[in-house]
Amino acid sequence: MKKSYIIVLLVLMVIASAAFLLVYNAKHSEDITNGTSSLLVSQHGVSIIVPQEWVKADTNSNSSILAVANSSSKDSDGFNDINVNIERKQSVNSLDYEFKNYCKSLASDYNSKILFTGNVSNVGKHDGMEVDYKSNLNGVQKQHKSIWIKKDDFIYVILCSAPAKSFSKQELLFNAIIGSFKFRK
Repeated sequence: MKKSYIIVLLVLMVIASAAFLLVYNAKHSEDITNGTSSLLVSQHGVSIIVPQEWVKADTNSNSSILAVANSSSKDSDGFNDINVNIERKQSVNSLDYEFKNYCKSLASDYNSKILFTGNVSNVGKHDGMEVDYKSNLNGVQKQHKSIWIKKDDFIYVILCSAPAKSFSKQELLFNAIIGSFKFRK
């Protein structure tokens, strides 16, 4: 008899915990998107979730497979200056090899300054690598978070960029977008 009370109590605790997590995650998701609705953006076998006011963006990179930008944030030339770009390139080399070569090129570029490098886990159900850095191109200071993942023979790079002075305000949103990254079939 006592055993059944314990089981019932455990089941009730699990249900209460699940309810708390659902409410917390819904509130947390709303906080990340500033209370606005989210938008699923899917293209070329990948998807991310962004705030609804974000738009698909153009990019100069030939390896870009998906680009989005905050439609309400523009630089002095009228271009969106807060954006996320996902690139894909075929590679027979290891992720570690490609990542280290990229970091070496950043380190040798006097317009860039590496702030952080490290490993990340569970991005699109894959482990990856991260490099955060600042760049200065034509006097424009930007900060970037670059997540590298390998799937099959492809390297995927999720590049989040914002003006350096406002990057910290965007970082929670960038982390949520990265966390929503998925490979589609």
